[in-house]
Amino acid sequence: MALHPDSAFRALAALLLLAGAAPAQETREAAIRDLTFQSEVFNEQRNFRIFLPPNYDLAKDKRYPVIYFFHGHGERHNRPPRSNPGYDSGPVYGGDNIAAFVSRNDVIVVKWDGANPRTPGEDYIRPYNISPVETNRQFPLYFPELVRHIDSRFRTIADRDHRATAGLSMGGFMSFWIAGKYPHLVGSASNFMGSSEFFTGPREFPTEYRHDEMYRNYEGLRTRIVTGSSDFIRWYHRRMNLIWDYTRLPHEHEEFDSGHGTPGMAKTLAFHMEAFRNPLPKPSLWHHADVYPDFDVWGWSVKSDRRTPGYTFLENAGAAGFRSSVREWLPGGKILSSVTLEIETDALYNPGRSYYITRVNLDSGKVDQLRQTAGAAGKLHFTLSGGLHEIGIAESPSPILAVAGWKIAGASWATAGKPVRLHLTLLNKGARAARQSQLAVSSPNPKVKIQKDSLFVAPIGAGRRADVHLDLTVEDPKREIVLLRVRLNEVEFPVEIPMFPDSPELAGVQILDGKSLPLWQRAVMKTEQVLGSGNGDGIAQAGETIAIAIPGDDAHRVVELFSSHPCVDLTQRLSDPWAAYDHVGATAKISLARINDTCAAGQEIPFFARYQLPDKPEHILRQGVVKVRIAPAKVFPPGR
Repeated sequence: MALHPDSAFRALAALLLLAGAAPAQETREAAIRDLTFQSEVFNEQRNFRIFLPPNYDLAKDKRYPVIYFFHGHGERHNRPPRSNPGYDSGPVYGGDNIAAFVSRNDVIVVKWDGANPRTPGEDYIRPYNISPVETNRQFPLYFPELVRHIDSRFRTIADRDHRATAGLSMGGFMSFWIAGKYPHLVGSASNFMGSSEFFTGPREFPTEYRHDEMYRNYEGLRTRIVTGSSDFIRWYHRRMNLIWDYTRLPHEHEEFDSGHGTPGMAKTLAFHMEAFRNPLPKPSLWHHADVYPDFDVWGWSVKSDRRTPGYTFLENAGAAGFRSSVREWLPGGKILSSVTLEIETDALYNPGRSYYITRVNLDSGKVDQLRQTAGAAGKLHFTLSGGLHEIGIAESPSPILAVAGWKIAGASWATAGKPVRLHLTLLNKGARAARQSQLAVSSPNPKVKIQKDSLFVAPIGAGRRADVHLDLTVEDPKREIVLLRVRLNEVEFPVEIPMFPDSPELAGVQILDGKSLPLWQRAVMKTEQVLGSGNGDGIAQAGETIAIAIPGDDAHRVVELFSSHPCVDLTQRLSDPWAAYDHVGATAKISLARINDTCAAGQEIPFFARYQLPDKPEHILRQGVVKVRIAPAKVFPPGR
């Protein structure tokens, strides 16, 4: 189990757990009510179940924190899982359920109804309109309306510090998705064995949403995931925790000797009670990625004309500026520069005051200096393309330093357990040159050893960039990601570096450049398939797009690739759905590597390759190195 390092937090949570486990006869029972209200978002009547403490009707002046609980597949707000009597009340889990906890604690639990009928009156067991997106109901967009209704009708403590989400299975996915979409509304989120990945968003262009890559949305929140030793999703949970453990310090997970369900309900609800007592503050700089073309977060408003799958990504957002982009997928998907963004900031500025704006297009290098006057509400407005932009904002001409990017020097990826030289690109997105500055680097991961954690940065002109390098070693051969904290002039920027194990070269590699091969698809289905584009001769050449296939059991498995070699573009990615095989909803990833037209013949491009073998529920991860040598373009004789 990985828990938050704050010992006081853990001690208080343990005390609350003991309180929640008190004998039932010591208190009255929670009141359970099934209610409805008319939703304007869905234009229909919606149901919810509410659990009220026994003293709710007596303590007329008392207000309560609220936990919103999202049920799983086949359930409703008042209908338990079809395989057991449920976790609302009763003897299952030894009486460790929602009603028992509310009976002993001053908290309200609201269990919403995820029903998503495709036709009027249909009893459709798949909730929430995700994977597949089949109706126009968007349950995350309904959540704020439900919150407003509960806050207006019941005596709640109506702020993010006293509001949480929790859920089981598909509801666990929803709990994390909604909390990450609305960190300004929710202070903590828990997840009982939720799927790690689903298609979500608008019906016309659903987007693949993977919790693995969304950790930045949860800054300012405490998170907890409950896993089961015999749960059918456990392999994916462990893969996700390998990232969240090292990028999200207020994250904990606990494995129970259990199948799919809600073991330790009181322990998880006690986690939320302690989060209410010790809420995390809003981060000074925040980050957010959203699948919707339009969204609001932390008082900012974003609108766009995007009508294709993708993410709008805001990074390092605060009063001094932000970074924006639109991508097909995170973290390294194709930039959708044709999209137009309209970004309105929070009310951070003095109304009627003029501000110096520096706008840097990181793709083209173009720098614009302009002025903008804050509106009556103290907000600024920006119209940007979906390309990679850095925006600096200041009331007077001043330098604004930021981390604009990073790359590994002398290698195509960072290898765990070996020395790594990291080049950081710093940007002055202010209206005045920066004098010599000090940069400090640290990591909350104790096995990250930084050779020189403080250095001076030479002066950087307005709108200009400069590179500095760091040497570090990750003394953990299995570490998959490293979080660095880079401090520039008292402002701290997170930098996450994917790590890969020291691995041998893979044998029997096939290059698919429009070539047909028998391939494994949907985990266990063998099909003849063409991947990549080129002349189909199985030899990589400049201008081709290739996939890499590894032989095995009468067919090949196509792999996910990683490389920062300048000859290759890895922004294209395919997904192979495994849901019919393991019933999780997750996918295996396939990379399509575009070889640049200018890549010289004879160049050798190293890739780190990763793929999984089906062995539900414990799939087998395979990794290794692939080296692709670029062949000369074929010249055909006249007439061919």
